[in-house]
Amino acid sequence: MLNIVKKSAQILKNNLVFIQPLLLCLLLFMTVASFFVNKNVFMAGKICLSISMLLLSIAFTAGWLHINKFGIVLYEENATPEEIANKAIEGIKKFFDGIGENFLKTLGSYVIIFICSIGVIYAVSKLLVASIGEPKLIYELPKLAQASSQAEILNFVKNIPDNDKIVFSLWMIVSNLIVLVINFFSLLYLSVVNFEKDNFIKSVWITIKFFFKNFFESLFVMLFIFILYIGLNLVSLLLGTNSFSLIIFIILFTVYLNYCVLLVFCFYNEKTKIDSDSRTEFIG
Repeated sequence: MLNIVKKSAQILKNNLVFIQPLLLCLLLFMTVASFFVNKNVFMAGKICLSISMLLLSIAFTAGWLHINKFGIVLYEENATPEEIANKAIEGIKKFFDGIGENFLKTLGSYVIIFICSIGVIYAVSKLLVASIGEPKLIYELPKLAQASSQAEILNFVKNIPDNDKIVFSLWMIVSNLIVLVINFFSLLYLSVVNFEKDNFIKSVWITIKFFFKNFFESLFVMLFIFILYIGLNLVSLLLGTNSFSLIIFIILFTVYLNYCVLLVFCFYNEKTKIDSDSRTEFIG
């Protein structure tokens, strides 16, 4: 597993150019998001903009995941700097090929991920309400936002019942774990969709089968991604809240996203190579 971690980092290093489209896409979405809080923009305009951005995100995902797959497939451990540069340039040219080949599959994948995520969140929420109760503290958070001084904030926190603090803390812990699981399964599912030729519906079963067949390795990858996420948040706390720190954090977050994609893609690619000589034999 450590070899896969190192290989993913090396592929990212060899193809840093792949980070640029992701960074530009994130900046575009951040810019567009400002229109949604603008009261002068009509609702019809916001709906049209939402649909446009959704289609754009699907197209981008199809193309960007395709070039990351391309970087993995063409990776050579002892390649010369010139060969690395040529392959990176060749890979970025495959972006629009990926959109053409994978747009419909990616659209279907979005639908599957959305439905499964809603189902998991709903089921876990019902289970938590039945077992530990509803997080009543959430309804009090608007009061905290209205606090104008640190003394008011401290007074608010002091008056929270201990039981509500415990329930809220448990909800936050479980919520973060659920987000981690959903993100990991989404990346694993997208790796199946991109590496295999099956339709996006059958890919769900392949993803589940792969996870349980490589259960402990999958947990390792999931935990490693979580550790990186914690590290990223610690760095954000150290950077502060000024504009320069925000730029640094966005760049680091983009690198983190790209690495996570490569890590899960490499994990799936390497394990399927090990488990069988042909993908059809693995799927069977």
